[in-house]
Amino acid sequence: MYSLEQLLYLGLFSMKTKARILDAALALFNQQGTAAVSTNHIAEAAGISPGNLYYHYHNKEEIIRAIFERLFAEWDVAFDLPVDRMPTLEDVQGLVKTNFTIMSTYRFIYREIIALLLQDETLRERYILVRQRGYEGFRQIVAALAQTGVLIGLSDPDRVERLADLCWLISEFWIPTLEVSGAAVDELQLQRGTALMLYALQP
Repeated sequence: MYSLEQLLYLGLFSMKTKARILDAALALFNQQGTAAVSTNHIAEAAGISPGNLYYHYHNKEEIIRAIFERLFAEWDVAFDLPVDRMPTLEDVQGLVKTNFTIMSTYRFIYREIIALLLQDETLRERYILVRQRGYEGFRQIVAALAQTGVLIGLSDPDRVERLADLCWLISEFWIPTLEVSGAAVDELQLQRGTALMLYALQP
């Protein structure tokens, strides 16, 4: 029997190992794509044996799902706007900049999103649920900015919806557009993406 202290240590050690696996997988997926990376590659990059990796994740599919969950958790923190006041344009600017930084960190997801979701029905259902929640939150922000007069000319709910759609499309497909064109996904290009979305809001 393990003592409580030993159980806590083992639990913490397991969490650290799982984090190392996900960190290694994320770096490899970003560099090479998911198809070219095996669980053996991930184990080697994480500095553990394949058996140790399989103790925490049974296959590459589970690792990909776990990385998606990490992305969702970062979304929740990044898009948590103040609740004691209405959002401002500065809040939206900060949100947009943070969003593009997160996109860069998880760029393999945006590059392969359609293929990944078609391959894994469980992941697809989870992603759609989280995406709908995120989209609705962003649409509410745009509507609130229109209501307070920060964004003008948006009294028509359909225009609010279209603007939210446009910003969402820029957000999801900016990095794939860069990679298709052969452009580097660097700080300059992330700034361009941020500026493009803010330009969509500017008029």
